[in-house]
Amino acid sequence: MKKLRIGLAGLGVVGRGVYEIIQKDSKLLTLRTQVELEIVAISARTKKDFIDPKIKFYANILDLANDSEIDVIVEVIGGDGVAKDLIETAIKNGKKIVTANKALLAEHGFELAKLVEKYQSYIGFEASVAGSTPAIKTAKENLAGNQITEIHAILNGTSNFILTKMKEENLDFSIALKQAQDLGYAEADPSSDIKGLDSAHKITLLAAIAFGTKPNFAETYVEGIDEISIDDIKLADEFGYKIKLLATAKKGHQAIYPALIKKSEQVAQVDGAFNAILFNSSNAGQSLIVGLGAGSVPTASAIVADLVDVARGNQTFLFGVKSDDLGEVNISNISERVGKYFLRLFINKNSSEEKIFDGKIKIEQAAFFERGDEILCGFLTGEQKESELSEALKDLDPALVKSAKFLRVEATNF
Repeated sequence: MKKLRIGLAGLGVVGRGVYEIIQKDSKLLTLRTQVELEIVAISARTKKDFIDPKIKFYANILDLANDSEIDVIVEVIGGDGVAKDLIETAIKNGKKIVTANKALLAEHGFELAKLVEKYQSYIGFEASVAGSTPAIKTAKENLAGNQITEIHAILNGTSNFILTKMKEENLDFSIALKQAQDLGYAEADPSSDIKGLDSAHKITLLAAIAFGTKPNFAETYVEGIDEISIDDIKLADEFGYKIKLLATAKKGHQAIYPALIKKSEQVAQVDGAFNAILFNSSNAGQSLIVGLGAGSVPTASAIVADLVDVARGNQTFLFGVKSDDLGEVNISNISERVGKYFLRLFINKNSSEEKIFDGKIKIEQAAFFERGDEILCGFLTGEQKESELSEALKDLDPALVKSAKFLRVEATNF
């Protein structure tokens, strides 16, 4: 029987998950592909006891790229240093690639797409976006007969878990973050997740596929959840909304930010460590996919699914179309956004809505809670340009308003 000989780069939690799935489910994988998937070589910082001693071990990760007995390399080390060198060398040596490296593809995807085509290679990267949720396959294959017009997505399970805990258990951000770390959803350094960088890399990849454009990470607006307070959560709830770290993409717009979404909308109902991707497309209409976006085994499962595609010979262009046909994308500054907004203010007790805004901001809903000598206020605005809202907030009288912030309100209409 034909074999697919695999080189595994990295033995962290995801790498171990890939190894264990291939060992555990080898008969099932062979049955579904008529190809025997076999790990023949591994490279990692240290050799692990659980690895079959018959498998070759390389201390130098680039030796995987030069091993003539390897057909496909699974890269799960991350970053754009040695991982980039490994992938580029392996492609030039005629090997296929499966990776979970969202940052590398979002920031260097166009040049890698050119390289893949030059050497008639392939990069599978389902695991880079939403763990076990088939976001890439949906955009590239299931919706191939559509013009995708808009994406609304929750792409970071860690942040979604934290926001869910804050709301359900009335927790401050720091306590919910600690719970996420204790459960293994958040790293010791969670900044990539909670500051939105992880989601920004992911929406960059989805947008490139959806719109047939070169990935544009550099111009993506990025704002995380690290400044979200329990007061924001409570006020949003009072208005009938939830706060989610939302990735949005459409023509001229690509951004990550915490947003208020009506509780009645499907995306708002996706809680815990789950991801959700809502595609709006020309023929299929609205398509929502939901699945686990955090954890080693779901991510490993997506990597194995890409290996199955390689074994079957199912290969597509990196971003769905030939690299020469990828268009340029110009992302507008977030200050140009026009939409509704949520305002959270602390004001003095002798203040009033009329005195505060002086008619410069149109208010549609308001909620007030006394906090000693202050009043905690929440407001929902009408449609407004963001730059104008920012200027109006800067002009608030400090004698009346002690602090002010805003969040965006999004409607997915689903």
